Amino acid sequence: MSPSDYLASTFSIIGFDPDAQEWGVAVQSKAFSVGAMVPWAQAGVGAIATQAWTNKSFGLRGLQLLKRGHDPKDVIQHLIESDKGGARRQLAVMDVQGRAANYTGNECMKWAGGIAEPNVSVQGNILAGERVITNMLRAFKNDSDTNRTRRKLGERLIAALEAGQKAGGDTRGQQSASLLVVREKSDIDGIGDVYVDVRVDDHTTPLVELRRLYGIWEKQMYPYLEGQRINLLLRAKKYARAQKLHREFSAHAERLARKNWNDADLLNNLAWQFAQNALGLDAAYKYAQRATKLKPQDANIADTLAEVHFQRGDAARAIKIERVLVSKQPERADFKTQLEKFEKAARTARRT
Repeated sequence: MSPSDYLASTFSIIGFDPDAQEWGVAVQSKAFSVGAMVPWAQAGVGAIATQAWTNKSFGLRGLQLLKRGHDPKDVIQHLIESDKGGARRQLAVMDVQGRAANYTGNECMKWAGGIAEPNVSVQGNILAGERVITNMLRAFKNDSDTNRTRRKLGERLIAALEAGQKAGGDTRGQQSASLLVVREKSDIDGIGDVYVDVRVDDHTTPLVELRRLYGIWEKQMYPYLEGQRINLLLRAKKYARAQKLHREFSAHAERLARKNWNDADLLNNLAWQFAQNALGLDAAYKYAQRATKLKPQDANIADTLAEVHFQRGDAARAIKIERVLVSKQPERADFKTQLEKFEKAARTARRT
């Protein structure tokens, strides 16, 4: 076996959300660190899953071919025909429009196969049977929760993996899993395209752990990334796109808040992000008030409430809260900066 070939026999799904312009790959396997081998995706280009006797070069080369305008079937044909081990490969490719295709070599270990439809492709090998991938497909296409709120792509991909595991999954068992979702300018620095990247390299129940990690991402990273993206669009004067993303953010934030109404830290994170532009001030006030009720002595939560009051035009209440924080924690430079901002705005307002 060459260094580029690794038996990541597994089941995976690639998906596209055309409204959110997100591409994603989720995978689970009885192989170590499957997330380092199988999933590949690039915003505005597409997504790839390379598995069975995995040829990692298919990921990078496949994305390059997609970028040049090749359709998924052409990409698969080019990669497999140029590979001496093509009969042992399994490959799924999705392009920028959500068109998908997959391939299963005739030497892949049974049961092996896949289904490709617009915006989704499910595939696997060494599976308990075809029901694994049919259940995955059904779970992915059920894209709303019990409240009929449209689910995020990452949530739908994890749900598909869980359905596949419930149907028997990899007959050898479980070890690792991962989720990768990309979207334009959605990295933590607002430049790159990595939106979600969570991995479980070695675990007895990797999908349980993957969902737990996704829950942490959803509470701690999601509000920041979404709020930052909205503000970037507003600064670029892309108002229609900013308002669309804000509506989606608001709906999903409400869903998160309902599920975690006693989680003061999550509500505080949501409040701060909604307070950063004029689009979300009512939601910011609701979440900040609830967070303050849950943790009335938390200085960071009080600071958020002060910011919300300020953004809603009540500088006096903001100053009152911030003066207390500064008096109690004079070492906090950020509280002093906030107070200076509030007082400067109040002086300017009195002069006008």
